[in-house]
Amino acid sequence: MRRTKLDRWSEELRDVRDPTALFGGSAQAGVLRLLTMAGKVPFRSAFDSLTLREQAIVRHLLGRQQLRLTAPGGDAPPAQFVLSHSALGKLTVHEPARGDLPVEKVVAELALPGWMIEMIDEECLPAQAEEEHQRHELDHMLHTWHTDGSLPERLEEVVDWVERVETVLIYVERRVFSRSDSGSSTLIRDGVLPALRARPPADWSPEERLFVAAIQLLFRTGRAVRFEEFNGRQLSAVNLRRVLTTRCAAYLQALGEQTTGQLSTATLAELAALAGDLVELVDGGGHVRYRRVNGLTYAKDEYLLPWEPGQRSQVELPLTLRTLTGVLPEPVDGEDASAWVRRATTAALRSAEAGDGERDLTRLLEGIVLGAVVDGRADYGMSSGIRDLSRLDGPAGEYGEDVAGLKKPDFFCCVLPSPEMAVDLPAATVTDILWQVAQRMMYNRWHFVPGNFDRAEVPRQRHYFFPPLVPDIGEWGDLRHGGHSTARVRYTLRAPGAAMWKQPFTVGGRQYRGAFDIRLVRMDGPPFTLDDLRTACRYAALVDVFWREIAAYADTHGGWTPTITSFTGDWYAKEAWREPVERLAVAEETVGVPA
Repeated sequence: MRRTKLDRWSEELRDVRDPTALFGGSAQAGVLRLLTMAGKVPFRSAFDSLTLREQAIVRHLLGRQQLRLTAPGGDAPPAQFVLSHSALGKLTVHEPARGDLPVEKVVAELALPGWMIEMIDEECLPAQAEEEHQRHELDHMLHTWHTDGSLPERLEEVVDWVERVETVLIYVERRVFSRSDSGSSTLIRDGVLPALRARPPADWSPEERLFVAAIQLLFRTGRAVRFEEFNGRQLSAVNLRRVLTTRCAAYLQALGEQTTGQLSTATLAELAALAGDLVELVDGGGHVRYRRVNGLTYAKDEYLLPWEPGQRSQVELPLTLRTLTGVLPEPVDGEDASAWVRRATTAALRSAEAGDGERDLTRLLEGIVLGAVVDGRADYGMSSGIRDLSRLDGPAGEYGEDVAGLKKPDFFCCVLPSPEMAVDLPAATVTDILWQVAQRMMYNRWHFVPGNFDRAEVPRQRHYFFPPLVPDIGEWGDLRHGGHSTARVRYTLRAPGAAMWKQPFTVGGRQYRGAFDIRLVRMDGPPFTLDDLRTACRYAALVDVFWREIAAYADTHGGWTPTITSFTGDWYAKEAWREPVERLAVAEETVGVPA
C-alpha cells in the first residue's frame, strides 16, 4: 500500500509536535524544534520566516535553559505568548494581549519575565524604523510608475511571472503571498493580485505595495526564479536590500573585482540592475552558480562553486558506455568521453538513417544515464528530452505552430535504477516508480519549452514554466510533493542543459535552455554533496554532446532526425529498463568488480 504525501506529512507534524519533545526540556529546544521542523529546515532559512518581533523573541530564548514551554489551555493565568504551528509547519508567535490572535493550531504557550519583554520591545523599535525607511524607496518607485502610466503593465507582468515558477510562498509580516499546488494560492486563485487592478497604489496595503515593487526588482536580477529565493521567508525592504547587496558583492568577488562603498549607497533599482548585468559575466567565468532546494519551505538559495571550465567535462569513458563498444565505435587512444559520445552519436544516427532504427541512440543515452546513477551513488536517475528534435526547429525567436502543437507525449524520459535498487525492490515496484517519474518529467519538459520565447510570442492560454538554468541540490522533496512521495524522491540532483557556461542549445534558428538534463534521486540518506553535483554536471555535458550532435546531423542532412520511440509506458511495463542494468552487471563481472 502506497504512503501518500498526506500520510508522510501528517506523521512528520505529529513527530515535531510531540509533547514529550516540546515540554520535556528548555523553551529554546522546543521552539527550535517547531521552527526547523526538527532540523529539516536550516535554521537560517527558518529564522528568516519570522517577523521582526518573533525573531527578537527567539533570540532571547537562546542560551536560557530555565525557560519552559507549557501546554496550551492550562489552569495557570494566560501566558503572554502563544505558539502556533500551521499545516505547512510554519511557526508563529502571537501576543493575544496586543490583539495578535492565532489562526492556526496552538501547540504551546510561553511566559517571559517583564524585563525580557522590555528588551524585546527595545530591539524591535529601531528595526521597525529601518524597515519603514527602506520601504519609502519602494513606495516612491510605485508612485513613479503610477504617475508615468506604466504601473498597470508592470502589475500584469507580476501576475504573469508568478505563474512561471513552480511555487511562490512568501511571507510579508502576517500576510501570505502564494501560488502553490500543494499549499495556499492567494496571489491568483484568491485574487490578491487581480484585486489591485482597480485601485491606485495609495489604496493598496503596505504589504501589497512591498510585494509588487520587490517582485519587479527581483525579476531584473534573473527572471522569476529569483522569487523562489524568498520562499518560506519574510520579504521585507531591509531583507531585499541585504539580498541584492550580497548578490552583487558575491558576483564581483567571483569576477575578481573589488567591491566598493558604492553598493551601500546604490538604490534598490541600481542594485537589481547590477546583479542582472553581472550574472552573465559570472556564468562565463570560473564559478558555477547552483541552488539548494528545501522541499519543506520551497526555498531555492543560490550559491557559487569555484570550478574551472576545463574541469567540467567527463574524461574517462564510463563502464556503462564501454559496454556498448561492441555495437558502437571502439574508443581510440587519447579520446575523452565527450569525443567518444560525439563519434558514437554520429554512428548511431547513420545507422538510424539507414533504416536500422534508433536503438543505438537510445542505448547510448541509457549508458550515460546509468553512468550518472552509478558514479553519483543514486538510487535512480534520468534524462528527458523531445522525441522528434525537428519539432523544435524553426526561425529564431518565432513560436510557430510546430512548437505550439507539442503535447506531453511528444517528450520522453529515460529513467533507470541503480543495480542495487533493481535487486532490492520487486520488479513491479521499480517499474511503477520509474514510469511515475517518467510521466512527470515529460510534463515538465513540455512546460519548459515556451519559456525560451519572448512572452509576446506565447499564447496567453498556454501555461508554462521558465526552464531551469542552473544545477541544484534538493532535500526532503517527498514530504510535500505528492509525486515525490509515491516515487520516494527524498534527495535530488539536477543538472539542466544547455549549461549556462555553454552556448544555448540551437535547433535551426531557435535557441533553448532546459531542453534536456541529468537528474539523480536518493530515496534515503545521505544527501547529495558538491562532488555529486560535479558528477551530474559532467554527465549532463555528455547529454549535451549527444543532442548537439543530433542537431548538427540534421543541419547537414536536410533537417532529418530520428524519432525516439523508446521510454513509453509499454517500454517500462515490459521492464526494458533491465537490459542496460544487466549489461552493466555482466561487464562488472568481466573486469572483476562486484556487481
